[in-house]
Amino acid sequence: MLFFLIVMCVGLVGLSAMAIPGLFHHGHLGDGSWHVTHTPPHGHPVPGSDSSHGFPHFLPAPRLLFSVLALYGAFGNVLALTHLPLWLVALLALLPALLVERFVLAPLWKLVFQFQGRPSSPLPALLMEDARAVTSFRNGKGLVRVIRDGRSVQLSARLVEGQSKLPVQVGDKLRIEEIDPENERVTVSLF
Repeated sequence: MLFFLIVMCVGLVGLSAMAIPGLFHHGHLGDGSWHVTHTPPHGHPVPGSDSSHGFPHFLPAPRLLFSVLALYGAFGNVLALTHLPLWLVALLALLPALLVERFVLAPLWKLVFQFQGRPSSPLPALLMEDARAVTSFRNGKGLVRVIRDGRSVQLSARLVEGQSKLPVQVGDKLRIEEIDPENERVTVSLF
């Protein structure tokens, strides 16, 4: 019975250890899938594929492994109360652990991971996109609003050299000509 308690604790501690970075740094726990690569019919790996990683590539995701360990330990503890032989309890506990993981936890994790944020496209992808002035430009500088990945984003902007003296009012349509991704600034021109 101590064996099942240890296995359950290892699973729970592993799941907890995986969750802690996610609470503070928006980490990713893994999707719980098996990591098996695709090999084409001729048997040779596709160049640039992940098949060169060898044996560890066939291991289950840590989330899956720790979940099954926690469930196996829990079901083993419950079945040990029936006073069956330990080897039989060890075998019988495996089936409900795998079934609960597959039909309860896996869909639950899949649902949770649907809500994770998607990374933004790189700022240089906005080159030659339309923008709107959010403020009136003074000395050729102001703020613009642009749609980036479906979200409205405001960026510091300056007019191109030949247009720096032209008036820009709130709502004027501009085009992004240059991008300074490091400082999140853009150079814009009037239409």
